[in-house]
Amino acid sequence: MTSLMITDIRESSCVRGFDLVTAILLSKDDYDTNSLTSQNNKSLLVLESATAEEEIPAIGVRGGDQYIRMLAKPDHGLIVGEEIQFGKDRD
Repeated sequence: MTSLMITDIRESSCVRGFDLVTAILLSKDDYDTNSLTSQNNKSLLVLESATAEEEIPAIGVRGGDQYIRMLAKPDHGLIVGEEIQFGKDRD
């Protein structure tokens, strides 16, 4: 699973009835991954992933952060600052 922290949630201007969620990837060395909330993959659609070349304050991303942007139904229940796990464990 991938550990993420939600940095921004806003209503999508392109897809009516959905939210655009931004999250940064967390280093397993810096965070207690046992305390993270598991997220149902079916409620999120990953639109892009990238490494920020410079700070993007509007979406809570610092230069060098790896981040993803996802489309989510408005009833997703996520909040900015929440740490979640995304994806499946590899056996």
